[in-house]
Amino acid sequence: MANQDFNLTGAIKVRSAEENDAPHLHAYCFPEKTREQVTEELTADLETGSGTYRLVAEASGYPIGQVTVKQSPINPEIAQVGNLAVAGPFRQLGVADHLMRAAEATATSNGVKSLEVELAPSEASVIQRYKDWGFTEKPVVVLQKMLEAEAEAEDAEDAIEVEVDDTDEIMEGEVSENGDGQTSLLDT
Repeated sequence: MANQDFNLTGAIKVRSAEENDAPHLHAYCFPEKTREQVTEELTADLETGSGTYRLVAEASGYPIGQVTVKQSPINPEIAQVGNLAVAGPFRQLGVADHLMRAAEATATSNGVKSLEVELAPSEASVIQRYKDWGFTEKPVVVLQKMLEAEAEAEDAEDAIEVEVDDTDEIMEGEVSENGDGQTSLLDT
């Protein structure tokens, strides 16, 4: 048989997610999760007032990619982009690009001024892809303290006694309330 060229055409449409998308999102985007997990997450995202917008990329009537935009409950002008997933055969077709443009449009139409995404430093290729979409790195300091085993922590809690004094006097090194109602640590 001789080599044959095929001219395949189709359209990819980005739209808001619907509850009946869960089985296909499970099959094409999140096979590592259970169908129930995908359904529960989708249902939660679609709840009115959740502040989450889930968009799907559809090909031939099947959701083959998705992204979420979740507005910050503290500052609705900031939103997190997350759960960007595209089925393997569609990754080379620019589906993620379409999803990100739709995520930006959805965010803008809902008053969002800044999109953010949190990634692990080890995900260099994913970080580069987001940079290609116009994201820049924020100077952020992440501090971590590793705690001892739970049993040791419980022993330590038992050993700590705290006395509460109702006086308004603040001693150096104690926590106080500053003028705007926020608590702050005084220099020790």
